[in-house]
Amino acid sequence: MKRIFLTAFILLSTNVFSQNTLNKQDTSVICLPIQVGKQILIDLNELDRLKEQTLLDQQELKELEKKIIKQDGLINILELKDQNNEVIIKNTEEKVNLLESENKDLKKDIKKLKTKNVIVEIVSGSLVSALTYLLVLKQ
Repeated sequence: MKRIFLTAFILLSTNVFSQNTLNKQDTSVICLPIQVGKQILIDLNELDRLKEQTLLDQQELKELEKKIIKQDGLINILELKDQNNEVIIKNTEEKVNLLESENKDLKKDIKKLKTKNVIVEIVSGSLVSALTYLLVLKQ
């Protein structure tokens, strides 16, 4: 039994040692066809360019987001101003309507006063002429 284990151990060790010696290759150098190597270099250059472009695009997106936030703030401010202006316009329209109604009332009062003044002038003129007639007749 010992011999079987010893023989198996020697056979396995021999295979392991022989595999290590056969597979010793320099893996730091890879041989590729020239066309494939050129394409790899082109692709690597393109990758570098695309990485830079991606960074620029991300920066541009951040700047655009900041601009959008500022513009949203301005829009909100302008909407508030618009609402305030609408309130001011509504109040001014109410004032104008109130003044127009007061003007109508005052115009009616002026017509009444003019009518009264005409009546008073007619009555006064009549009284003055009657009194003048009486005075002229008595003398």
